[in-house]
Amino acid sequence: MPAEDTRSRLVAHATNLFHREGFHAVGVDRLAADLGISKKTLYKQFRSKDELLTEVLDRCGDMAVQDFPDESDDASPRERLLGVFDAQRAYCEAPEFSGCFFVNIATEFRDPSHPAVRQACFHKSQLHGYVRRQADIAGAHDSESLAEQLVVLHTGAADYALLTGRYPATIRQAVEALLDVHGIH
Repeated sequence: MPAEDTRSRLVAHATNLFHREGFHAVGVDRLAADLGISKKTLYKQFRSKDELLTEVLDRCGDMAVQDFPDESDDASPRERLLGVFDAQRAYCEAPEFSGCFFVNIATEFRDPSHPAVRQACFHKSQLHGYVRRQADIAGAHDSESLAEQLVVLHTGAADYALLTGRYPATIRQAVEALLDVHGIH
């Protein structure tokens, strides 16, 4: 099998396992055995498990933005912002949901200066940027404050869904109330 196929399979499998079970819970032995490769082959692709995680997080950048409503459509900023939470609800209600991968990584490492935490933070900041853009387009009274409030709600909703097994039904009402307060109708 070509090296790039091995590398791609390894990244895809590691993404799934790291997301579902956590980075520290998944060993190199298991990754190699699951894919039917030797540890030597794995280490030819990545010098360390940390380097593999860096690649996983690089490739997961789309995960952070894939469900954002398209900014070139005819929807209003309010509809787009509500759409972010509608997409999150669908994500959190999927049977394979295991929390926000980026928050999980940050929680697992806990060190804000760790490269994986900085990468996770960068990807999560894309939500903040998207929300702030929509708030600016809509002429919000304080787009930075609104962006922070909505990102906190977004993160908390995913955590709540992970802990309770259900997405909070009141999130949409909370988002609508914040949009109203900030003048986004």
